[in-house]
Parts: sequence; structure tokens; C-alpha cells
Amino acid sequence: MKIAIGTDHGGYHLKKQLIQHLKSGGHQVTDAGTFSPSRCDYPVIGAKVAGAVSRGRARRGVLLCKSGAGMAIVANKFPGVRAVVAETIDSAKHAREHNDANILVLGAEQVSAPRARAILAAWLSTSFGGGRHARRVRQIEKIEASLRRKNRSC
Repeated sequence: MKIAIGTDHGGYHLKKQLIQHLKSGGHQVTDAGTFSPSRCDYPVIGAKVAGAVSRGRARRGVLLCKSGAGMAIVANKFPGVRAVVAETIDSAKHAREHNDANILVLGAEQVSAPRARAILAAWLSTSFGGGRHARRVRQIEKIEASLRRKNRSC
């Protein structure tokens, strides 16, 4: 699977470990940065990953920052992106099953490297549940489309 991954300085070391984990699982990984632990602005990196998912250049995305909150806010600005912060295996599974989440956001200060790998593995291996959940995702998509039309007319 094509996966875009990115982090600000807060998740730099964890990102390196997750890239190795993803590659060892046979995934094609695009690293959107940052490429050093020096301070950087998370919106730039979040936009790169979310843009790749939104435009179909990556099937899924992974974002990291200290808390996960900032990256999730940025990512959810992009059409077709459903980014969620997950701190447990169950929350990652529910995000996939119920919301068809296509970007996983991890707070690097909230989860250890082994826990992050387990959360990521659960998220990647869980399928979208469809059924009543598909109806709700379609409702989200309709809201997005409506907002895009309104924004074009302004």
C-alpha cells in the first residue's frame, strides 16, 4: 500500500522507526519530512501528507507531532481526508471500521514506539465496516461538497 508519512520535530525519532516498520511490512512509503529534529512548522508537513491522500497519490497517511492535535486539524481541511488521533488499538480500529479514516495521527508524547507500531498495525489491518457506517461517511462527503460549492461562490 502507498502510505505518506510526515512529522514535525516532535515526532521525528518515532517517524524513523515507523517508516522502517512500514517498509518491513511491504508498504511503499513516501516521507514528507521533517528530515531533522530541528524545530519546524507542523502545518507545512501536515499539508503535504493530507494533500497526497486527498489527491490519491497515497492511499493512506500517517502524521505525528507531540500531541497529534495540530496535525489532525491541518489534515482534516483537505477534501476526502478523514484524519483521526488514535492513542489506543481500539480507537484506531474504530476509526477504520466506523469512519473509514485514511490518515492516522499519533501524538509522539502520548505513545511509546512499541505502542505506536501496534496502533499502526491495527489501523492498517482493519477494514472499513460499510453498512450504516458507509451512510455516515457519505453524509460527511456531502457536507464537504456543500462547503466547497459555498466557498467557490464567495
